[in-house]
Amino acid sequence: MLRRFPSNAQLNRLHFSCCCALRNYATSSTTTSRVASDAVDNLPRYLTPKSAIPNRTPQKQDEEPVSPKKVFRSRHLDASKEQASKSTIRLLEPHVLSARLKKLCDANKIDEAVSMLKNSPRDAQNTPVWNTLIWESMKAKRFNLAYQLYTDMKRRGFSPTARTFQTMFTGLSKIEDWSTHTKQLKNAHSIYDAFQRYMKSVRQHDPESAELTSNPLANYVKILGYNGLYQEIFDVYYALPSEGPLSPNEFVYTAMFEALASTPSVEGLTVPHYQHAANAKLLWTLMQKALRKIPAFTVDTHLVTSAIAALSRGHTPEFELAFTIVRDYYGLCAPGDPPSKGSLPLSQQSLDVILKLCNISKKYALCGDFLQQVKRRPDDRGGVNLLDHGHLNEVLKARIAAPDKGTAYACLETLEWMLRQEIVGRNGSKIRPNTVTYNLVLTACWRDGDWRSAARVFDLMTGYHSHDFMDGAVSPQPRRDARSVGRNLDPPPETLSSLLRTALTSRDRANVRQCLRILDYLQVDQLLAMDNGDPNRGARAKAYFIKKLASAIVEAVQFVQGASSKPSREMGRWKRLADLAVLNEQRTSAQRSDFIPSAAAKRPREGKAIV
Repeated sequence: MLRRFPSNAQLNRLHFSCCCALRNYATSSTTTSRVASDAVDNLPRYLTPKSAIPNRTPQKQDEEPVSPKKVFRSRHLDASKEQASKSTIRLLEPHVLSARLKKLCDANKIDEAVSMLKNSPRDAQNTPVWNTLIWESMKAKRFNLAYQLYTDMKRRGFSPTARTFQTMFTGLSKIEDWSTHTKQLKNAHSIYDAFQRYMKSVRQHDPESAELTSNPLANYVKILGYNGLYQEIFDVYYALPSEGPLSPNEFVYTAMFEALASTPSVEGLTVPHYQHAANAKLLWTLMQKALRKIPAFTVDTHLVTSAIAALSRGHTPEFELAFTIVRDYYGLCAPGDPPSKGSLPLSQQSLDVILKLCNISKKYALCGDFLQQVKRRPDDRGGVNLLDHGHLNEVLKARIAAPDKGTAYACLETLEWMLRQEIVGRNGSKIRPNTVTYNLVLTACWRDGDWRSAARVFDLMTGYHSHDFMDGAVSPQPRRDARSVGRNLDPPPETLSSLLRTALTSRDRANVRQCLRILDYLQVDQLLAMDNGDPNRGARAKAYFIKKLASAIVEAVQFVQGASSKPSREMGRWKRLADLAVLNEQRTSAQRSDFIPSAAAKRPREGKAIV
């Protein structure tokens, strides 16, 4: 069969249409591109440009077919990106919520933090998050709000943990005056009952659970001690098992000893001190039995120190046990006792309690012996660098209370050693003598009538030169040493009173005149002219010693005036000073002062003993 070819006219028309299509395809805009593409599609293959021929490469079987990209009306809209962003949204996590709550509480916005917690998603809330806000409320002393949060947490289905009870008891133990927080004491009892039920439930489900602990009860014992509920303290103790994770540990025993050694912060029935010490002795015996049953039980310095403090409130049997504990655990031995190295290093607090025990038990010589032993000890066991002015003050009290005479010079040597140790040792400013130290040394000088030592104490305290106030060497501008800040102290009325009474005890008119010149230069007349009607306790104490100073000034002026044959300018000033002192005594006697309580107020009310 013969193939029919197109005529010339047909070829010309076809050639013309192809040229037009190619021209439109190359130069047309986006609005005419669709028409040109249709024309190209209608052309035969041998007339179609290569760029317009689609790629017919077959896809491999392993490759997935590529879907054509969707075109949207807005060029800024991409649905795939929106779906990806929705899939990567991060939910609020509990630790992030806790950080936000803490930040608000640090800015004193606790109410906003409470609102944020209650309106947060439930997935972001858990018991630790509620514990965080409860603790922040306790720190802000909003105890009612903390208990409300504790109740609301349980209503929302979050069960309290051992950490929750620890937080509640710790916060309530920070209350200083329980007489104004009687409702919180009831809340503490309620929390203790809930803790008992929780421990019972945990023990039934998992006897080896880490939630089983008696640590929260330590702060509950402190709360009971602050309120004088000593019978309830032992009820809590006897309710605990003797073995296992719920048995009393070192924290519970320390809290019990501290409660027996402290004084309740509320008024009411109290147990005599000797009864506290007897209970502490019994508790120490029970603790020794627990040490043999519980291998994980450790005795630390806090426990031993609190036990010694509680035993120091008793009588001779309790004192003997306390000194035995001191020898066994700290290695401080009395003369004649067998030597002991001790198992615990000595701390500042423990040494302070031991020295106070010596003074309370009236073993004053032992106080000085312990001080010498501490000076010879190495630093890793608590040596000389451990000492501070509080320890030396106890030693000075022991020397003053001792019946031996001639202790003024020994006290002065101790004072000078403290000043040297501040410079050559590593004690620093903590061993620097304070006003109490100087007053104690002056008290020893007063008792011995040692004016020379008293004048030296005045020089060390104030930086003045007492020699510039002596007869024949009076200087119109007395010298004063330039020292660093805090070393030159201004003598208070108590110091001046002791200084003047030391001069009077020496029965030397030259010493009395020297002391009167010191008082005149220090402008004591301004102290005598002060109005001492301030009800503040510190102001009442100051008024008390001003009265003592005024009485000593009157006596001193009379003593000096008796040997003076002719008046002098100094005598005139001293008489005016005595007149001001008399006016001060009259004004003080007219005012009602309850600085020294009556005998009835001192007598404690006895409560029932602890069984």
